[in-house]
Amino acid sequence: MTELERHPVPAAVDVEGWALAVDGAVDHPIELDRSDLESLPSVSLTDDFACEEGWVAEDLTWRGVRVDAILDRVDPVPGSEYGLVSAMDGDYACSFPLDRLRDCVLAVELDGAELGVAHGGPARLVPPADGRDCWESVKWVAGIRLLERAPTDGDTARDHALSRLD
Repeated sequence: MTELERHPVPAAVDVEGWALAVDGAVDHPIELDRSDLESLPSVSLTDDFACEEGWVAEDLTWRGVRVDAILDRVDPVPGSEYGLVSAMDGDYACSFPLDRLRDCVLAVELDGAELGVAHGGPARLVPPADGRDCWESVKWVAGIRLLERAPTDGDTARDHALSRLD
């Protein structure tokens, strides 16, 4: 059974109508499409990706935009300390301390090709390798909401991801 068969793409994932909403505790909420992201400085990173299911994908090269460049455009309000990154499916979200979120990459390419929907396209969050857990790599990113307090019930990623191991 392939990864896509075990974890199919949710019906709510709309590649054609994709846009990234960045809002919450910010002075200037924005919505970015693919061309907006491409106008920002791009970065690449190559790293292995290890999943809790026990497999490892070696030497993946991601290209995209550092989240820091996106957050600079929205002017986080003083006191913004967390970011909640949400997937298009409406169920999956992961929270990060704002300093850590700034170091993440919003990837739009994988190994030199446009990021396919099976791998989390049109945009996937790739956290820095240090201390990264696989469930933090949010597929089909549709929103980043800045918060002044740690989310309580919105951080669903860990429990959601680990439930797949049962």
